Amino acid sequence: MSAADVANGAFFGSPGALAPSHEQFSSGLSIETDTVSHATWAAVLAEFGDPHYEQTPSFIGGQRGERASHLLMRLGGVAVAGARVGIYTLPGWPQGLALIRLGPFWRQRDRPADPALYRTVVAALVDEYCVRRGHCLTIRPRPNPDFFDAECAILEELGFAERRNIPAPERYLVDASLDEAAQMKSLEQKWRYNLRQALPHGFDIRLCETDADVATFHALYERMASRKNFGHAGMFKATGELMRLPESIRMRLVLASLDGKPLVGATVGVLGDTAYYVHGASDDEALPLKAGYALQWWILSWLRGMDARWYDLGGSLGNEGLRQFKKGLTGKRGATVSMREFDYWAKPGGRVAGDLIYKLRDAKTRFEDWRRGR
Repeated sequence: MSAADVANGAFFGSPGALAPSHEQFSSGLSIETDTVSHATWAAVLAEFGDPHYEQTPSFIGGQRGERASHLLMRLGGVAVAGARVGIYTLPGWPQGLALIRLGPFWRQRDRPADPALYRTVVAALVDEYCVRRGHCLTIRPRPNPDFFDAECAILEELGFAERRNIPAPERYLVDASLDEAAQMKSLEQKWRYNLRQALPHGFDIRLCETDADVATFHALYERMASRKNFGHAGMFKATGELMRLPESIRMRLVLASLDGKPLVGATVGVLGDTAYYVHGASDDEALPLKAGYALQWWILSWLRGMDARWYDLGGSLGNEGLRQFKKGLTGKRGATVSMREFDYWAKPGGRVAGDLIYKLRDAKTRFEDWRRGR
């Protein structure tokens, strides 16, 4: 199927579901699949207002047993939307699962958001991964408070189905546009109290860049992971690569020390209109000193000089203490978004394969939780 067919809404699948016709896309539309270099992809992401590290080559590259794929849509030679896709298949079964985490990206920097672009890139993704390759396509939209509901509504209009609940789905987003006084007032009372207990310690908090700093952060993370009995997330392993992305989207490392000893750290990235708290790490001594409160307050102060509208703290992973911390920082002026994911398939084999892969994933998760004594 050609790019013109995508623009004109010629699709298989649910009758009438995918018809994103838009006059301005009737010509000049081109689609590239699995041909864009990593460097070019990173440069493209830097031109958008809604990328995420899950959409970088550094992260989607086989770290979860998946094969990496991608689709980039251009209009008149200019990149206007795209997605990186994790492909999962079963042995001897060509059809499988095509998973898009926190994408696709479609809002160009400094240009008004055009929902027709979102419809069109979703249509192209369905054509490539459902119609041509026969997979079940799952899309998990970014939890941006300004666009999340609109993207979910479009997916439902296009025939996507919401078929699973996401565990601990809440994502906590701080309003990063507030000045210091308004931000302090927005905090929940207990969070504000703990912050005031932390600040007099006079932590040395700064952005860090060197390989030695990254090694320090990794050591903090290793100790914390051992203490809390959990595994290492893939994005943590890609810290160095993500810190070498183009300047406007590269990940930053923040460390807080006291008397020369690093106690707590975080990796943070500003991608378009949203800053992301990617990973945190702490020493045993950080908790009684409330070092995490001082660190997050410093990050919010730093973000006031950036273009971020939101600071995405992520979820709670089902941990009540973490939920209370993030909820308190989100405060009265922030937003909580409940994550959703949507499926589309054009062939029965794709749906069956996708369902089996999700069941195997859930069984593996239950086994890992049992093994760690959770």
